[in-house]
Amino acid sequence: MFLLFKSVDQKTLGPIQVLGTWYDYKFGFIPDTHKDIIEYRHLKPRILAEEVATKWIFIDGYRGYISVRPGTPQNLALRVISSEESGDDKVKYYLTEDDMANTTLLIKEILRYRLDEIYDKRMLALNLNVSDLEYSSWEQQKAEALAFTSDNTSATPLLSTLASARGITVDEMVSKVISAIDAYTGSLSTLLAAKQLLEAEIKACQNIADCHRLMHNKFEISMSAAQMAEEGIDYGAKFDI
Repeated sequence: MFLLFKSVDQKTLGPIQVLGTWYDYKFGFIPDTHKDIIEYRHLKPRILAEEVATKWIFIDGYRGYISVRPGTPQNLALRVISSEESGDDKVKYYLTEDDMANTTLLIKEILRYRLDEIYDKRMLALNLNVSDLEYSSWEQQKAEALAFTSDNTSATPLLSTLASARGITVDEMVSKVISAIDAYTGSLSTLLAAKQLLEAEIKACQNIADCHRLMHNKFEISMSAAQMAEEGIDYGAKFDI
């Protein structure tokens, strides 16, 4: 089993083998013989196909090749230099079509992972000013309010109690809950629509260079100086999500 997850300390990681690191992400491995034994759910990972996960070494290869030096994880995986002794010698490894396609898929997975994290936090922020007690009663309040809106003879045990405590009528209490439902739904709709626009941009990336351009323009992850020069980009990476 191959995993993509955010970086954690060794104690939190446990026995999961780390294959590589890119920014604040890890690429991990659990043998199939132990995937039902080793705990990994706390990492909230994305499960990847082997042919995708193992392409982390090519993430920076937007030109279709990477430079490989002795004693690096890249050479350990590719074995393009026979000696692992330290030195300045390096060779170019040219990515195959499968390498490039699977690397593109991997970067897309990373970007979706990051996008999910950002929008999950934004959704959480909608509820930050709501107490646990209020939140725990919300589903019942909604159910009673919606039922009462359809049939004003419907039982409203919770809303009747709340209305009495506030010194207002049940109709007024229902109106307040319906207004809150509409406001919350509107906020969620706005978040979801914005997220889906970014998801469409991620999906539209056809190659590694496209992914790097999107990371630079939206995710505040800088593309290489070489790609910036080639494409005439004269501004720094931006966060625009």
